[in-house]
Amino acid sequence: MALLSYRQLFYTYERQLIERWHNKEKLSNRRIAQRLNKAPQTINNELHKGEVHLKIKTKYSATHAQECHRANKSHCGRHSKLTSALNKTIRAGVRDKKSLEVILQELTGVCLRTLYHWVDKGWLDVKYHNLLYPHYKKVKKLHKTPPKRPYGLSIDQRPEGINQREAFGHWEIDTVLLTKEKNDCLLTLTERQTRFEIIRLIPDKSAQSVNTALLALQKETQFESLTSDNGREFARLHEAVPCPVYYCHAYASFERGSNENHNRMIRRFLPKGTKQTTAQAVAKIETWMARYPRKMFKYQTPLQMYRGG
Repeated sequence: MALLSYRQLFYTYERQLIERWHNKEKLSNRRIAQRLNKAPQTINNELHKGEVHLKIKTKYSATHAQECHRANKSHCGRHSKLTSALNKTIRAGVRDKKSLEVILQELTGVCLRTLYHWVDKGWLDVKYHNLLYPHYKKVKKLHKTPPKRPYGLSIDQRPEGINQREAFGHWEIDTVLLTKEKNDCLLTLTERQTRFEIIRLIPDKSAQSVNTALLALQKETQFESLTSDNGREFARLHEAVPCPVYYCHAYASFERGSNENHNRMIRRFLPKGTKQTTAQAVAKIETWMARYPRKMFKYQTPLQMYRGG
């Protein structure tokens, strides 16, 4: 004896068969159930659901039953928490160069996975390519290559206290080119403990321009150490700052990871190929970065950490 299926009718053609057998051929519910291999109670429920009351009699309508089924299914499952107000807030945050994690701090009742799900489904005005870093590369293994021109102390000699970010005043330094042509560029410094950022517009990528900017900064900034790459513009740092200078291994920019991440944040405003900018525009970016909430600080800003929370 075949097992009867108690599942509901999902297909329109099954309802059309029931309509023909019940209305025209006048088969019993049990006989219809046997033909469809369904339980008699399933057929009974279906006939009640698809009832259409006419002037003289009541009959079963497959079309009406299918519409009722679709209406009932539309109410199944959890309702989305997405509203037009949420969509507007997320869109404004992305336009303000914020990550979804930072935008999430302004929202209630949703999680980060939900935001990415909405983006993937296309339910937001924000598309996946609008996000800051939609693609990630695997971290390459470090092959420690000594620099061709050792300018000073190796990062291997940097004290563990600096590595663990235990004290304030230890900075990572780099330059950010705007164009390939000889032009203005940016000098960036990131404080390792607080992630406080300093950006200065300098006339060119030379050791003289870097040292001139550092000498001016010493009047207002505490330098306990510097960590840089092996670029020629950093060959004479010892002439500008009275503190230890540690040089990374060749092709190991991640040894200045905080500074590299901040350079990438600057690229949100000044992408490669920017032909010119101003000191005022650079200062505005510096202020924006100082007030950008950081997950590592429980969404406090570098400015709050710089001032002692």
